[in-house]
Amino acid sequence: MDPMFKEKDSITRQLNLRFFDLDTIIKSDSVNFITLFARMYHRFQNDKPPSTARSQVEFTLIANSDKHQGKPVIILNGEVWPVSNQEFLEGYAYESILSTITTKVRSHVLIHAGVVSCKDRGIIITADTRHGKTTLVLELIRRGFKFLSDEMAALGRDDHRVHPFPRCLWIRGGTLEIAGFPALVSRASAWMDKLLLDIEEIKPGSLGEAAPIRHIIILQDPAEAQGELQDNAGQELCVMVDRLDDALLAAAGQNEGVTGLRVETDCGFPTLRFRAVRPSFVLSRIEALCRERRILVLDVIKGARARPTFERPARLKPIPKSQAVMDLLSRFQGGYMSELLHDEFGGSSARLVMELSAIMGQADCHRLSVGPLHEMADLVCNLVSV
Repeated sequence: MDPMFKEKDSITRQLNLRFFDLDTIIKSDSVNFITLFARMYHRFQNDKPPSTARSQVEFTLIANSDKHQGKPVIILNGEVWPVSNQEFLEGYAYESILSTITTKVRSHVLIHAGVVSCKDRGIIITADTRHGKTTLVLELIRRGFKFLSDEMAALGRDDHRVHPFPRCLWIRGGTLEIAGFPALVSRASAWMDKLLLDIEEIKPGSLGEAAPIRHIIILQDPAEAQGELQDNAGQELCVMVDRLDDALLAAAGQNEGVTGLRVETDCGFPTLRFRAVRPSFVLSRIEALCRERRILVLDVIKGARARPTFERPARLKPIPKSQAVMDLLSRFQGGYMSELLHDEFGGSSARLVMELSAIMGQADCHRLSVGPLHEMADLVCNLVSV
């Protein structure tokens, strides 16, 4: 084993978490990092010793290393990764832990989505970045819906229910004001240019329980719905990173179906902008490359514009279940590195599609063209009351 492990005596804190069928051990000499992660995932804390009968992952962050030129070090299941950018140490560590967790959970299919419930009806809300998913979730909570997650729809493979994934909400600036919670801004913790708040701090008693999946709502830019943003060259994507090297740039351009690759600067950070015929596949490849090269992905934006205008009338349109399944598939967490996909489905995305279809059962599926927040929330409320 690497001699660096002699530094384990400097580890001052340990956090035990349980994500469904996965035990996760996080260790660090950084009290701030352990405190941050404990705050974000305190509902997943597990006081019992990890079980040898369950899947396990161990993650160590050494912020003050005597080796590797004094640079911080991340150790994941025995593999040592020096981190070159001290400024983004916590962000990189957080992303590394979360991406590892999503690749190893097998009991649930994890989808990037917001989830609320009402009248024992689970409602899954998917959207591209900056399409108002978290804002709509908060508005529905304000109206009395129960909160399950703003980030992850955990679909139970055995019971076909959507389960809570109650991470502390990670909220963009301005969202709380738009959703009617302006007084909470001063009480929230700031991290990585966002605000951290637990759902009980936002609205006490609003945490929900596992529920049958009854509605799937896909948020969409009205311009895209009307064909204004369609392009045969594929979807436009932006990937903002903390740093960029020639190897990553070359590898990104070699993906099949990628065109128009260029580098821009956004908020002082390098940003890859390109079009992709298979956007989800290309993104998973680029994110894997970034992990290999210790590059932190700061943001991913889909679409030619940063966000819809939210000025056109909100409209709700039924869609076939097959369309909704494919949308969920494009947001499957873990990507091609998922142990669920490889070990239980033999790497077959077709088998994953069949599993998603079975889990969704008879759920009603809709596409919601985004507009003013109150209009979107009204449409969801009317849908649930039917």
